Amino acid sequence: TTDGDLYSWGDGFCGQTGHGDKRPQLEPKQVTKGGLDDECVSSISCGARHTLCVTEDGEVFTFGLGHFGVLGRSFTPYDYDADAAVVQLGGDDVLHLAAAGAEAAAADAVPQVHDRPPQDAHQGAAAELLAHLDRIASLKLEDSSNQCIPMVIDSLQGVKIVGASAGHRHSIVLDDMGGLYTFGAGTSGALGHGDTLSQSYPMKVMEFVNENVRIMQMSAGVDMSMAVTTTGDVYSWGKTAGGRNGLSMASGTVTIPRKVVLQSPSTGDVVKAVDVDCGYVHSAIVALDGTLHICGGVGIDGEADGQEEVPSEVDAGRPRRVPDFNIWHRLPEPKIQQAKAERWKKYGKYELKGRSAMLGEAKKWSV
Repeated sequence: TTDGDLYSWGDGFCGQTGHGDKRPQLEPKQVTKGGLDDECVSSISCGARHTLCVTEDGEVFTFGLGHFGVLGRSFTPYDYDADAAVVQLGGDDVLHLAAAGAEAAAADAVPQVHDRPPQDAHQGAAAELLAHLDRIASLKLEDSSNQCIPMVIDSLQGVKIVGASAGHRHSIVLDDMGGLYTFGAGTSGALGHGDTLSQSYPMKVMEFVNENVRIMQMSAGVDMSMAVTTTGDVYSWGKTAGGRNGLSMASGTVTIPRKVVLQSPSTGDVVKAVDVDCGYVHSAIVALDGTLHICGGVGIDGEADGQEEVPSEVDAGRPRRVPDFNIWHRLPEPKIQQAKAERWKKYGKYELKGRSAMLGEAKKWSV
């Protein structure tokens, strides 16, 4: 809010709403856990199952599922981990047990014939499935893990953070000097440290330091990242499948930030950018002139959405401009501010109307 209060609502299955539990929040509720009610929150970013918020003092509070190190801090385990009940089975096992359970249920519905073999195997599988489902059903919504409570990233003390972006399974924060820090899963090189290793604590992207590049805007997507420099250049790294990060690559990974070539389709001139945003299989770049450039392709169930033919630029991995669209045209045009006419003229200590009224009262009582 304008007062710096933080409100959250929605799915809280992993504590990502910050209310100290795993309950769903159907209506906006102020986040007061972890001392956030005494902080002035300036920005917020929601990832897949974790949340980052930045205060006016430059601190970063994180909460939600801490897998891969996306919280950038140490955390205590959940009182009960529902994921373990599912992961322990595995996808094929779940389908196998579910099918066996259904077959056992159908067998129970058929009148029993004395010479029919017993259904011990099916009943055993059904019992195992029911046991796991019961374990999931007994999930505790109350949880004492500090993953459900906003907590500050202590390792960033002394660094003033001004922005944050929560991705699918990694996070990015930006300091007031244009330095970029990443942490979480390093899958496909999404952290930009030259490898695919995960980082449990914020680690500065040294490529920008070595090149004397300062960042002003950034975005974390699904195993990919993008950033805009103070000079309007765009850098990208991580997963490149489908040309999603604009590096003229349709496959492979990039573990170190590389510059994205952004050009005008009509003149070929280099275009500067002001903002980027990474999605699931695509990304968007907003240029200084208001044009919107898309990298990658968006479809439905693996198929094109039918709105337009997939251009060759998608396969080539190059950004393509959205025709007949300008972001600045969507903003309200500035209106001329007209000065309000003065209703009263000052006359010494009193206003004219007030002074006349006082004189009238004085004459009235002087009679």
